[in-house]
Amino acid sequence: MASQQFANKLQEELTCPICMDILKGPVTVDCGHNFCLTCITQSAEMSDGSHKCPLCNMPVKNTYSPNWLLMNLIEKIGSMDFSGMQPQREDLKCPTHEEKFHYFCENDGEFLCMVCCKTKEHKLHNSILIEEAAQNYKEQIQAQVAVLRQKEKMIEQIKEQGEQKIHFFRTQVASERQRILTEFSNLERVLNEEKKFLLSRIDWLGQQGTEGRRLYVTFLETQLKSLSQLTNLLQAKQQMPPKQLLRDIRFVLNRSRGFQFLNPIPVPPDLDKKLSEAKSRHDSLQDSLRRFKDNLQADGKKDQNRFFKGMNRAQKQNWHQLEKNKSEQASKPESSSPGMRTPEPGRPGPLPSALRQPRSRDSLAGPPATLAQLPPRRRESFAAVPPKPGGSENAAAGSLGAAQTAELPAAPTPVTLDVASAHPDLIISTDLKTVTLDLPTEGGSKEPSDPERFYPFHCVLGSARPGSGRQAWEVELHGPGGGACLVGVASDPVPRQGYLLLAPAAGFWVLRLSGDDCHAIVRDGSREKLPVRPRKVGVCVDYESGEVVFYDATTRNHIYTFQAFFPGQVFPFFRLLSTGTQVTLNP
Repeated sequence: MASQQFANKLQEELTCPICMDILKGPVTVDCGHNFCLTCITQSAEMSDGSHKCPLCNMPVKNTYSPNWLLMNLIEKIGSMDFSGMQPQREDLKCPTHEEKFHYFCENDGEFLCMVCCKTKEHKLHNSILIEEAAQNYKEQIQAQVAVLRQKEKMIEQIKEQGEQKIHFFRTQVASERQRILTEFSNLERVLNEEKKFLLSRIDWLGQQGTEGRRLYVTFLETQLKSLSQLTNLLQAKQQMPPKQLLRDIRFVLNRSRGFQFLNPIPVPPDLDKKLSEAKSRHDSLQDSLRRFKDNLQADGKKDQNRFFKGMNRAQKQNWHQLEKNKSEQASKPESSSPGMRTPEPGRPGPLPSALRQPRSRDSLAGPPATLAQLPPRRRESFAAVPPKPGGSENAAAGSLGAAQTAELPAAPTPVTLDVASAHPDLIISTDLKTVTLDLPTEGGSKEPSDPERFYPFHCVLGSARPGSGRQAWEVELHGPGGGACLVGVASDPVPRQGYLLLAPAAGFWVLRLSGDDCHAIVRDGSREKLPVRPRKVGVCVDYESGEVVFYDATTRNHIYTFQAFFPGQVFPFFRLLSTGTQVTLNP
């Protein structure tokens, strides 16, 4: 063991600190450290002129001294055989009987000596010679290797096909990215050319204005100077003695009388016209760009909404993290990749509005649960109901997200309204799909003579459902304040006249929707408030599992599940609570 440690230590001492390999052409620098000649030369070429030792950071010269001692030592060590330094493994012996192992117990997977084979523990086990056991397991290994090789070959083929598809997808992405960059680069080039011309024209007009001002001021100052000279001359004549005053007086007066002020044009008309043309062009361009920007933003927002609408929660988080990484890279100019458009430094990429979704009180721990994802919660005890014809009993239980929620059918089942069961104040559409609560007549509607009609409660049934399989239908609620009604199913026979106990114990499994509230009618007719208030409700009845599942028909999110036993047929059931409420069946 000591010899092996010495060999490892010796190999570390002969390793180049740069390439981490055995020294090749070792040289020694000024500070005394040793490197490969090629490595230290490349390190010097990569330095900015001040070559320093990579280990101690001391300045070194570009001339190196060969280390012949290390070179000879490396050659001698390379010819040595270190196999003798490896520890020899002794034959294993039985720790109990001090005998060599000759057998292998297939039952326990242990090595056995001759004495162990005759002991009580292994006497009845299948013990064979180690060589024979090894040969058997080699054959099993060989067979398993063949199976794994076949699987490996199949996976390699699948991998190759998948990589080809991914490569094609990435090629399309890269091509589309290049197309985007090219189009925006062309647009940017056109805008820059237009910008350059507009600025050059304005700069030229500004230069002409500056030159015109200089000429205008110079011309006026020249006239003012001449006028000042004439004024001073006249004032000086006025102070002279008579003889001097009269000398050349007529010339001086004629000169002063002949002075005329020449008023130049401050801005030439052609320059004024060119400025007006520049402003008109700018206004036209600004109007075109504003319309283009508005259309671009509107179309871009629609496109973003379509793109983000199909994302799940993990993909949205990945998008947000990617934008955050781009922002962090943009804040470090030295790490920015050329050709990549990143947000402005210090401004993280915002999460698009299409990704920001409101969360209700019941979704603080994550997104709304779907029917297949909802975790099990409490399950109330079954409530007994009066015996039905045939001697069967019904039971019901309410659960917000009951365990193993029924799977919904691929498409809702067409349902129509039963006109014969409708209360007199209810108006049924000709297609039997919509029911509306009409304004009550003065003094109230009369009790109908037909015992099949509901009275006095404003109820109506849907077409009967067969007593097997799984059926679903959906209803949409409208009316003042969102409408108010009870939606669910009723078990046959359904009481029509007098007081109705709308509870699972009486064969009704319903939700109450009113305003912004949604309640499940449980036990003896009491209400259990639910955290959602859908505008479109789906009802799914699973006869075999005895479940009535309510879900949001817009989002397909679970609302509530009743557990029940159906002795016969069940009917869609609706009770309208306020005037103007309208319920529409789908499909």
